[in-house]
Amino acid sequence: MEAAFRYRMATRLARRLREAGRPLPLPALGEALGLRGPVERVVRPLLDGRFLLEEGVGLWEWRYPFPLEGEAVVVLDLETTGLAPGLDEVIEVGLLRLEGGRRLPFQSLVRPSRPPSPFVERLTGIPREALEEAPSLEEVLEKAYPLLADATLVIHNAAFDLGFLRPALEGLGYRLENPVVDSLRLARRGLPGLRRYGLDALSEVLELPRRTCHRALEDVERTLAVVHEVYYMLTSGRPRTLWELGR
Repeated sequence: MEAAFRYRMATRLARRLREAGRPLPLPALGEALGLRGPVERVVRPLLDGRFLLEEGVGLWEWRYPFPLEGEAVVVLDLETTGLAPGLDEVIEVGLLRLEGGRRLPFQSLVRPSRPPSPFVERLTGIPREALEEAPSLEEVLEKAYPLLADATLVIHNAAFDLGFLRPALEGLGYRLENPVVDSLRLARRGLPGLRRYGLDALSEVLELPRRTCHRALEDVERTLAVVHEVYYMLTSGRPRTLWELGR
């Protein structure tokens, strides 16, 4: 069975269990895939680390939370005018801090020194007029930086965003010493055998809604949804902090 198809079917089973809110027998999960008759030989191989198999099939997420109590996690995404730190600029910052069951979101447009290209406008859906009225990157980071305190930082393809973020924070006199977990690398471990590991490819495999444009906070939520699935695939009943898992 092709890896992408297998992960897609397994995710449908996880979604069915979340809808039910309780363990279900294998035949009921078979129905979620449109199967009839004996289903065990089809359903059992789909049960990855997310699933708890006892009398019925449940989910480990019902036994321990993500993130674990005591760990603060910040998922972060930047939108930029291009791919070259030092030449291109940040035009949007989005992050979400998860701690003790609370969700603290932050999002702001950023005013660049020159307008983005028409391609970037189409990609992000951010009109240049909105950026002209936005605060500077320094102003935005002054507000965002306190939300990073003592948190594990989660970024998809972290090297790219850090290439913009670290120099900007250092220019303000801040040091980014947070432990960083790259969700792209985490996905490669939890979902081996895929051809691509970009957010769009992972969204398709995990049956997340397609994104119509690249916006920072929406991509943060998408990254979080991916990490949630992969976290339980990799812990499988052995609770660990995200930082321990990502090392």
